[in-house]
Amino acid sequence: MKPILNTLKELKDLINKFSAETPYKDTVIALIGGYAVIAHGIERTTKDIDTLCIGSPYDSFGKDLSGFLKKHLYDKGVRVDHFQKSPDINDPFQHEIIYIKDPKGVAPRVDIIIARYKWELEGLSSSEPEKKIPIKLLSKPYLIAMKLKAGGPKDDYDVIELYELLTDEEKEKTLKLAKLIHLDKKLLRLTKPRKIKKVKEDKDQLI
Repeated sequence: MKPILNTLKELKDLINKFSAETPYKDTVIALIGGYAVIAHGIERTTKDIDTLCIGSPYDSFGKDLSGFLKKHLYDKGVRVDHFQKSPDINDPFQHEIIYIKDPKGVAPRVDIIIARYKWELEGLSSSEPEKKIPIKLLSKPYLIAMKLKAGGPKDDYDVIELYELLTDEEKEKTLKLAKLIHLDKKLLRLTKPRKIKKVKEDKDQLI
């Protein structure tokens, strides 16, 4: 876990430096993805560090952040790639993304997802610091919303596990977010209590 925390600390320092040296004074970043799920108390395995980030003006934020990171990580031999949102309208993941990868594999890969929706900005604004994590942690309702949007098998499993930890107030907020992104039916399907099938007794095997 130490390499993960060290990477997050370095990322936080870079974001603070970016915010201090550029017009993007309101840059916010928070932990999402598998490590956020772990931070919320669920046992899980994951390799990459996923984050959500935004600053204004929004139009050129991803490009400028990518250029800044390339400049400051160049001497360390770390690769920084910036990709625009998918041109495929059927792709559920319509975001710009920055990949930070250590070719030597010493540090874990970091994915910086550029927030695109108002509800993601709301989630970033309301995210809270976590004692053991150098950057803010996206709250469970917003993390579930992102998992619903991603839609993979692991994401669905995370939704089920995270939902079990919610308070009634958090469940209400989660449902509201799911309705906002038109995935409330999926949320209800994933979190619906499962019927326990009765196993018939095999009488011919009795003593």
